[in-house]
Amino acid sequence: MFSAVESTQPASHEARSTAKLGEYTHLRHISAILVSSWRRERPDVFTVTAHWPEHHGPGPYDPRLLAQTVRQSGLLVAHAEYGVPTGHQTLLNSLKITTQPGFRTAGACDFEVDITVTRRARRCALGMRFRIRRGHATVCLAETEFGWVSPAAYRRMRGRHLTVDWGEWPLPAPIGRHLAGRADDGDVLLAAGTAGHRWRLRNDVSNTLLFDHPVDHVPGLVLLEAAHQAARAAAGPEPVELTDVAIDFERYVEFDEPCWIDARRLSTLVPNWYAVAVTGRQGGEVAFEARLSGLRPLS
Repeated sequence: MFSAVESTQPASHEARSTAKLGEYTHLRHISAILVSSWRRERPDVFTVTAHWPEHHGPGPYDPRLLAQTVRQSGLLVAHAEYGVPTGHQTLLNSLKITTQPGFRTAGACDFEVDITVTRRARRCALGMRFRIRRGHATVCLAETEFGWVSPAAYRRMRGRHLTVDWGEWPLPAPIGRHLAGRADDGDVLLAAGTAGHRWRLRNDVSNTLLFDHPVDHVPGLVLLEAAHQAARAAAGPEPVELTDVAIDFERYVEFDEPCWIDARRLSTLVPNWYAVAVTGRQGGEVAFEARLSGLRPLS
């Protein structure tokens, strides 16, 4: 189904319009669009430019922007270069991100994202590898697989869950923002759970960075952010620099029943290495599984 336009010369594309970029990235809020242009270096190899706003929150950088950069860059290439219809529903099957230790942003930053399409599956999927650079320095490596389904197939797949009363579900109080590693209560995706390192997912749709527009299920990057916050919360007051994350999505998370987020600290052989497994469950079934790890100070 997917085939990039072949050419003996690299092709460069400036953004035709903000509206077109919004269509490619599936975003309605202009402020959330991080990518601006792209060029084809050779068959199945592309470079995307991206811009981050100034970072004001806790931590060395905003991991939500990093995940969005991967997502937006991949969607841009898929729609603009491989002819994936923008009306198809996107499936994020898996995502791995490794960040350079010590990476931080003080002010606004510009990046280039090198993308290699590693496989084109007949079942309408693209595997991609990403290298995110600031200047000549590589700050992040990532891998993902996107899939797509037609509107008709998606309607059959979702059934009664295709429509939701947007924002009408109960919104429990957040845990402490400092425990989750976020600047504002509205950024916190975890509410108090039953015991130990278990929390309830909270979906506050007033946060347009996480919930750009009404959808029928909890977006994958929201679940990734919830896993990141759970990993931080499981560390307690201990400072941790999370540099590696891998997440696999097993099923959709619905808005109309609780989703429980469990974090389990893992043993490691490296003295200053912190690792945690995070699992999201809904209705007794696993919805996603993630593993996050990174550096912590030597005691």
